[in-house]
Amino acid sequence: INAEYMGYQYIQRVTMESKTVQESTPEEKLNKEIESAKGKGRKRTILLIVLFALCLSGLVIVFYSFPTLTSEEKDKLFRWPGSVHDLQISYSVVARYIDTSYFTVMFAFCYTYVFLQAFAIPGPIFLSLISGALFGGYLGFVIVCLCATTGACMCYGMSAILGKFLILKTFPGLVIKLNSKIQTHRENLFYYMLFLRITPLVPNWFINVSSPILEVPLQTFFLATLLGLMPANIIHVKTGMVLREMQSLGFNWKNFLFLFCLAFVALIPTCLLYTSDAADERSSVDL
Repeated sequence: INAEYMGYQYIQRVTMESKTVQESTPEEKLNKEIESAKGKGRKRTILLIVLFALCLSGLVIVFYSFPTLTSEEKDKLFRWPGSVHDLQISYSVVARYIDTSYFTVMFAFCYTYVFLQAFAIPGPIFLSLISGALFGGYLGFVIVCLCATTGACMCYGMSAILGKFLILKTFPGLVIKLNSKIQTHRENLFYYMLFLRITPLVPNWFINVSSPILEVPLQTFFLATLLGLMPANIIHVKTGMVLREMQSLGFNWKNFLFLFCLAFVALIPTCLLYTSDAADERSSVDL
């Protein structure tokens, strides 16, 4: 009898624990993950560093196989572009080799773009500008869209597999804030992710690293990234097509209004959903 009673208690305890887990909200679940992330993930962080070192080595090999550059050209090419003049200097070096080594230049461009995007390193926007000057409008736009989406998906994967604990320990407040917004728009998640991609409200790199942690499906992330980055890519590539004649980069009201209007359109389905839900609640109260 005592054994049966103890077995009955065990079943009750397991049932209560399972109910507690099922009834926990996404916010509570995230808070528990943040707490559990402390002191964890060291091995994954080391693996992430090793992976970064390997990819960086690949980047060095790519540029090592580049056509022979003079010391002056290397200084011009491997400088951080801080102005339009720096971009024009980098373009002038690459443009000399694009006729004789077209596919080598294209592969080096794509590898660099994906590498920077995958590891959330600033710089893809400068490559987007140069793409218009190097490859023209249509091809430059296609290359930038594919590279940006591929790099973002790679960042998504690395964050899900190796970087989860690192992100939770480093940016707990930002993750919690974005999680509250995503849970609010969970029923219309694709359009909200599209809105985030179009607008600069949340940095793209943080969307990439936090989306797998916040359980954004990969297919939703992929489509929202591909479509949401297209407007900005069009602006960058179009701007890069006149790179040689440009004098400065600055704020452009036309581009801002263009992106704002697209972001508003992306939010229309969410607004309609909320309006429909509010109407249903009012009708149920009246009944």
